[in-house]
Amino acid sequence: MKDRIPGFRNEKEEAKFWDTHDTTDFRTDLEEDQETVFVRPEIGLIEVPASTWKRLLHEARRRRSTPQRLVQRWLQQKLTGAK
Repeated sequence: MKDRIPGFRNEKEEAKFWDTHDTTDFRTDLEEDQETVFVRPEIGLIEVPASTWKRLLHEARRRRSTPQRLVQRWLQQKLTGAK
């Protein structure tokens, strides 16, 4: 009898299992994911002076964020009129 996919308590346990097993051995037990959609965000570059970058890094660290997330948040707020 063919092995079945066991139940997993967490993602770490599942990852460990798949590190040692081939998914093709379990084809009949796997279902196609019909819900997950991967969207590639548009990526652009914006040049800023070094002094502005340093201030942005400082502010992002102070807020426990990254410069990219902070700028994204600020732009979204500005463009949507949110505060």
